[in-house]
Amino acid sequence: MNLRQLEIFGAVMSTGTTVGAAQLLHISQPAVSNTIQNMEAGLGFPLFHRSRGRLQPTDEANLLYERTQKVFEAFDSTQFIVDQLRGGLIGDLRVVCTPSLGSTLVPLSVARFREQRPQVEVSIEVGSLEFVFESIERERADVGVFFLPREHPLTICRPIASLDMLCALPRGHPLESRDVIEASDLVGHPFISMNSSEPLGALIESAFHLAGVEIRRAIEVRYVQTARDLVALNQGVALVDPFALLIADRYPDLVYRAFLPKITTTASVIHLKARPLGAVPRLFINDLREVTKGLDDHEVIKAHGRPIVYDGEFRGD
Repeated sequence: MNLRQLEIFGAVMSTGTTVGAAQLLHISQPAVSNTIQNMEAGLGFPLFHRSRGRLQPTDEANLLYERTQKVFEAFDSTQFIVDQLRGGLIGDLRVVCTPSLGSTLVPLSVARFREQRPQVEVSIEVGSLEFVFESIERERADVGVFFLPREHPLTICRPIASLDMLCALPRGHPLESRDVIEASDLVGHPFISMNSSEPLGALIESAFHLAGVEIRRAIEVRYVQTARDLVALNQGVALVDPFALLIADRYPDLVYRAFLPKITTTASVIHLKARPLGAVPRLFINDLREVTKGLDDHEVIKAHGRPIVYDGEFRGD
């Protein structure tokens, strides 16, 4: 006896006729009758007495129907779980990211994601770019989030948004009145920069070199958020990624201005090429993009040109 036979048997028991069961299950009446006959032949005892076009269940049928209700309840529960998995409403999400995005874009995207999917268990790890790639390669994370596209034979890299870096100033700084700050404007002001061995640090150094400006670093750091925190402590000025605007309310003593020459960087996600993404990480990537679109609301971005957000729902490969 299989689950389909039990389903047809249950429909006959609930409707009282093979015609009613056929209508309920959207199949033909002969198919219902044949299934019941095959069940009776396999069981070795009758399930119904036939009387004037109606089926009268036997004692054995009543007992079987009573005991099989748990089977249908379990099946409904399993189908519910399948639907939840398909919709990305349950499951696990493992994210690994670089520190600057781990303090801005990623937590905001996780919060947005879990508003609709509170049953999903999320883990976030923060580390260097090498740590991000290693975590994806070793399948310790589903998706990695970082700045600057970087190709790797084992991963698929997808851009989320391309953005221009901004100049972060302590409120009340002499340059605050300017809408756009040029590289030469920073000469003579304490400058907090990232180490040139880091990708963003190398971009900043290249921009000053192309502008023909030599600037003295007052403080050198490895990560953008460290530079931002030092600016908030009035230790100088720094160039930061625009995702800092997403948490600008947490830093009321900071102001941001457009910077020239433009230093464009790209926030990207990666996942393992050999492991197709499930519904949960795909939906999370879509939320990363939606949070990025929130930058359009900031006056600094409006004045300087909107970021390029790569639209379209992420569906995976």
